[in-house]
Amino acid sequence: MLLRCVASLTAGLVQPDEIVIVGRIGDDETIETIAKIEGSPHASVKIHPAFVSLPGHIPPVEAGVRIASGDLVAIVDDDVTVTPEWLCLMTSHFADLTIGVVGGRMIFPGIPVPKLKGKPGCISWYGKIWGNLGRVDGTAAFDVDTVVECNWIWRRSLLASLDFDMVLNFDDASMYGLDLTLQVKKRGYRVIYDPRAVVYHHIAPRTPELDRRDRGRRLYCSCRNYTYIILQRLSFWRRLMFLCWWFLIGERGAWGIGSLALDKLSTGWGKETHVKQAWRGKIEGIRLWLKG
Repeated sequence: MLLRCVASLTAGLVQPDEIVIVGRIGDDETIETIAKIEGSPHASVKIHPAFVSLPGHIPPVEAGVRIASGDLVAIVDDDVTVTPEWLCLMTSHFADLTIGVVGGRMIFPGIPVPKLKGKPGCISWYGKIWGNLGRVDGTAAFDVDTVVECNWIWRRSLLASLDFDMVLNFDDASMYGLDLTLQVKKRGYRVIYDPRAVVYHHIAPRTPELDRRDRGRRLYCSCRNYTYIILQRLSFWRRLMFLCWWFLIGERGAWGIGSLALDKLSTGWGKETHVKQAWRGKIEGIRLWLKG
């Protein structure tokens, strides 16, 4: 996966000035792969290998941002491949000094696009985040509140100045990108989505603790982090409205009383375990916010 990712980056219409590859200390496969890259034609682009010891998704990202030397830093997961025009499209927006971060579209080969609802990438006045932004197609960029983490580019100094909240470094750090983009918007910068900047997200092997087939754990993690982020970053009145909506209404996958009743009437029962995990996550998010 890493070899394919780097090959796609170096085959672009515009090449990166450098590629920072951050792995885990003791990950022999990554060490061997970096050696192959450094000895291949892709070595025409300067490769900076780095390794972190801390667990979780956030430490490698933060380490890469600190190591990168350019004015802009694009961040992708190693299980993606980018299109030839990807970097050119991403960097083109930064002539506008009000733009802090740009995100792009993700295509999952063989997986159909889900039905899109609301305003993907935007947060409603009561705190609901409309999802699946990375699946939105189009011909022009537009403003949003947040973009997907594995396909985005930042003003490096801006990103390095933000708070990488380690409370969110749990499981696969669900929605940590939302936390960063809300910090950016609070500083007055714009967040942009460009559907023309495409990456292909491939199915990669995962360690057992990050197995996304464990729906209960996924629901707990997303509800935990989502609750914490909204309470941490929104104003008092929006927090209050969020809590009312979150617990009295909610949505499928993050049930409140209303959505739970609707789900029971329309599809029957049998989701007690998932509901419990979602509510446990919500309560834990509140506890973490109060603790902070």
